[in-house]
Amino acid sequence: MTTASAPRLLALDVALLPPAACRPRLAALNAALDAPPHGFRFDDTHLPHVTLAQQFVAAGRLAEIIRCVARTVRTAAPLRLRSTGLSRGRTTSSLRLAPTAALARLHVGVMDALLPFEAGPGDASAFHSNGEPPRPADLEWVTRFRDRAAYARFDPHITLGVGAAPGAAAALDAEAERVALCHLGRYCTCRRVLAEWTLTPRGA
Repeated sequence: MTTASAPRLLALDVALLPPAACRPRLAALNAALDAPPHGFRFDDTHLPHVTLAQQFVAAGRLAEIIRCVARTVRTAAPLRLRSTGLSRGRTTSSLRLAPTAALARLHVGVMDALLPFEAGPGDASAFHSNGEPPRPADLEWVTRFRDRAAYARFDPHITLGVGAAPGAAAALDAEAERVALCHLGRYCTCRRVLAEWTLTPRGA
């Protein structure tokens, strides 16, 4: 007797993408940190982002997930991203962002909407590798995101890279209007945009 194989999983991130005007400052901060293969560089396949949700999902449900996220973000207005300083984790440095009520609402809305699609635990095959396989820490982070980094633990930030960022970061104060559904890679970087939406100002 044969058994059906488990559905292929994807490691996904729903993220706010900072506006293009912020990219040079973020790229400069990233360039001061570790280069590949021990780190990463922001480019077209390593996007600076603010994570709203991460989880493993069945690849076969991707179309449903895209429709679900579209319904969730369609009533959200562009969101202000204001930096509050740098922080250092065990491996990476991040630009901390002010936890506004509007940002928290969108985070909760996306997390609640994605709950029925949660699958796993996932393995390395769920990530976008392209020569950069995920670390065990990446698998654990996505697996435990809902417990360890969501809702009351939500801590908005932009991961800048691997290592300790030198000095102080230039202030960032900008309005983000792009939300993307991304395929995650090593260091939980946003490697591939699977769908994207533009937040609309109120009354527009």
